[in-house]
Order: sequence, then structure tokens, then C-alpha cells
Amino acid sequence: MTADPYPHSRRTGAFERRVARALADLDLAARVVVACSGGPDSTAALVAVARTLGAERVTAAAFDHRIRPAAEVARELAVVQQVARALGVGFATGRAPGRPAGGAEAAARQARYRWLARACQQAGAVTCVTGHTLDDQAETVLLRLVRGSGAGGLAGMAPESAWPVPPPRGVPPPRLVRPLLDVARADVETYLEALGIQAATDPSNETVEYARNRVRREVMPSLRALNPRAAEAIAAFADRQRQDDEALLTAADAWLSANPPLEEPGGIGLDRIALRRAPVAVAARVVRLTAARGGVTLESAHVEAVLRAAARTSENVDLPLARTNSVGKILWLRERPPDGD
Repeated sequence: MTADPYPHSRRTGAFERRVARALADLDLAARVVVACSGGPDSTAALVAVARTLGAERVTAAAFDHRIRPAAEVARELAVVQQVARALGVGFATGRAPGRPAGGAEAAARQARYRWLARACQQAGAVTCVTGHTLDDQAETVLLRLVRGSGAGGLAGMAPESAWPVPPPRGVPPPRLVRPLLDVARADVETYLEALGIQAATDPSNETVEYARNRVRREVMPSLRALNPRAAEAIAAFADRQRQDDEALLTAADAWLSANPPLEEPGGIGLDRIALRRAPVAVAARVVRLTAARGGVTLESAHVEAVLRAAARTSENVDLPLARTNSVGKILWLRERPPDGD
């Protein structure tokens, strides 16, 4: 293993201490995979995590989504390989099985996380680190706000969260950790400058064709003109939303304990009278938790429709993969037949 050739300084030390605090509860012997695209954020995460945990515990994982020109992908992969070799960390690379057709971004994201789960298994790691920053958090919250997300969505990304997509069969879902979530993108750039690392740049980030790029390049500068610390303020709002959401989920769990759902093949029933008496925020989470128990994920508009149905007898609501209807005092969530009948 080669010695880390990158300089150590006061600036790099301060950055790495922040990452170390974010990783403080990791098992001392645990291995981790760092998802690294070669861009600034993930490259900074790779270096800081390797220095914090020790190179022998870290694997850099680079993934080709097959949605961008091969030459660009090759340049980014070269950055990841160079940094991984300099640090002495493990290296893994993967490629999407095919070009995503419709919904390219969502399909590419799913392919990436499915591969990362397998990369973690092969590396003997139960934790995957990503380079999401405070600026990413602010952009995520704004995007979810304009798309009509509820309070849970406005909580943004958590420093640690469940694996976001179903992993391949036989592959355990890793733990997803974001140690840079309270670190501004400007601090990442300062850190890489101090290290003397030139990260790769993604030309697609320059266009406003994608919603996130439009928020990054047009919306956030306007908000910073109103408040130079706009990103920090939005991220702090997300933290408060997450705390509120956790409290409301606890209240929803207590409601379900006091009002146990009825279960029958293909259906789960809730006491709709008791549900109507609960605070709306608690009732909404009861509906989400109950749907999740049946394998159904509901958007905010779906939850609102279910709560309206709870106020009326014989009210039917069609949902993705499910259907609700009120019979007497019971609100039923049932599997929808494959043909939609």
C-alpha cells in the first residue's frame, strides 16, 4: 500500500474532523464503500473517509449509468482510479446493463443503487457513503416543495437512511450514510484545492434542461441575493422538519397500537371514525404506515384522497397498486386486481 501523497494542513484537518464526527458511530473494524463519480463532492468524500477510517477499510465504487458520452465517463473514471490508487483504497467499477429508456434519471438512479448494494456485499461492507452536500440538501428540499411534497419529503435527505431501492435478490441492503450533508459545496472546493486534486466536471451540469440544474443555477443564486446563507437556512429547515416528522411517526405508531388494524387476505382495515378524530398530521402518517405494510408507497395527494374517503361511507379511491373503500366504520386498503377491475 502506498503512502497518502496528498498534503495535510489546517484546512484539510478541519474538513476531515467534520467527516470523522459524522462517521463516529461506525464499527471500528467495519468496511465501507464510497460511491465516487470523480466529481468534486464524491472525490472529497472519498479522500476524507479514507483518511478518517484508514485506507484498508475503504473501497471506491464508480458506476457508469450509460446515459452520457463514453469519453466523459472515461475521464471521470480516470479521476476515481487515480485518487483510489494514491490513497491505497480498494476500487470497484460497474456499468448499467443497458441504456435507460423512459424516465432516464430515475432508472439510472435505481441501477446505480442496485449495483452499489452488490458492490458493498462483495467488499464485505455494510455501509455505503455518498457525497451529498448541504447545497444538495437545499436543492432537494426546493424541488420537493414545488412538486407538492408533504412534511416528510421536506425533511430532505437524512444523514443516515434506509437503502433507497430494493437490492438484488440475495443482497442485503447496506446502510446509507451522507457525512457531507452539513458541508457546503464551497468548503468541498476549498478542501480539494488544499489537497491539489482536480476533480472531474460534468458538462451536463451546465445546462438548465434538468430540474435540479435549474434550481442550482437560477433559483439558488436568486435566493442567495436575499440571504447569502440561503442554503444553510433551507437545510436547517429540513432538519427541523425531520425532527417533527419523527415525532409524528411516533404518534402514528402509538395510534396503531391503540387501534390495531384489521387484517384479511389482500386487505388491511382501519377504524375510520378513530382516524377522523386523530390530528390530520398523525392520521396521514397512519395511512402511510398502513399502506407501507401492504407494500404500497403513497404520495401526498394519495394520502389526502384516502383521508377524504375516510369521511364518507362507500367512498372508493383508486391508488397505485391498491384501492380503498369505506364499509361501515372500517376504511379498507385492498390490493387492486392486476387488470384494474
